[in-house]
This record gives sequence, structure tokens and C-alpha cells, in this order.
Amino acid sequence: AARSASFASVRKGRSRLPGKRYYKNMPSIRTALSGDIPRIMELYEQLSSGGSEAEKQPAGAPESLLKAFEAIETMAGCELIVAEDNGWVIGTLMLTIVPSLGHGGLPWTIVENVVVETGLRGTGVGKLMMEYVKDKSLEAGCYKIQLMSDKRRSEAHRFYHAIGYNATAEGFRMYL
Repeated sequence: AARSASFASVRKGRSRLPGKRYYKNMPSIRTALSGDIPRIMELYEQLSSGGSEAEKQPAGAPESLLKAFEAIETMAGCELIVAEDNGWVIGTLMLTIVPSLGHGGLPWTIVENVVVETGLRGTGVGKLMMEYVKDKSLEAGCYKIQLMSDKRRSEAHRFYHAIGYNATAEGFRMYL
């Protein structure tokens, strides 16, 4: 009951939970459904807040978002997942298993748009989602999992280090 009350306070716009706690019963991880798109877009707004104009997530027309969602659904090796608690989406990420000629033909995984509801960060939701990615990657025989994180997101970097990721490369991007 206390957990539900905490989630209710986050839903009402409070940005932090009093005394972050780890879940006794973790949220479920599942493949996203088209009905999740509006909530995923709300989470993406949290992910891009504080970034440059190029990094901000444009809202997108509902039909263009649905078309993109359908492309994700049908693309081999690609999965948009959500963490859900009592019917409320509290986190999301996208993983793509990429075929490769390198490393003896072993595939690898790229992870994008990792975001947990602001008030629920540090409660184990992100770790649960990343464990899902690791399990899927191992099942597919991947040799690595790769992700990029904005250099300004020091909390996210501490999180990735804490769960076993190392900053071993310099990333580059060009916005078009």
C-alpha cells in the first residue's frame, strides 16, 4: 500500500519520493504496446530536458509516432520495452540486436532512450530494465552491449558504472 501511495504522489507531479526505497516486488518488464506511446513520449521529455535544442524530443504527430512504432515492432532484433507498475509505465528503453561481421560474426546490442520516471530513479527500475537487456543479449549470443549517454548526465554515468558498464570509447553524433 505504501508503494502505491508513493506512485500516486509522483503521478500528482512531485518530483522526488521521500526516502527512495528499493521495491519489494519489482515492476514488470514488457514489450511496449501502441497504447503506451503517449506515456513513453512523456518520459522522453524528461530524458531530453536540459539539453540543447537539437537534443530536445519533438512531440511528433500521433500518426507519425504510430508509424515509427510499427517500424520498431516489425524490425528484426529491435524491441521497445517498458517497466510497468500497477498499469503505469514508469520506465522505457529501446534495444536493438545488430548483426556484425566483426568478432567472428557475433551480434551486439545497442541501447537507446533509457529513461525512468524522475521521482523513481535510484529505486532499481533502471537496473531491472538493463538486466532485461543483458538477458536478451546473452540469449542472442551478443559479444557486447553498447550505449551512449550525454556527457552532462553524471547521475546516469554513475548508474551505468555501478551496474558494470565502462566508459571505454568516445562517442560522436551529428544531428540532421
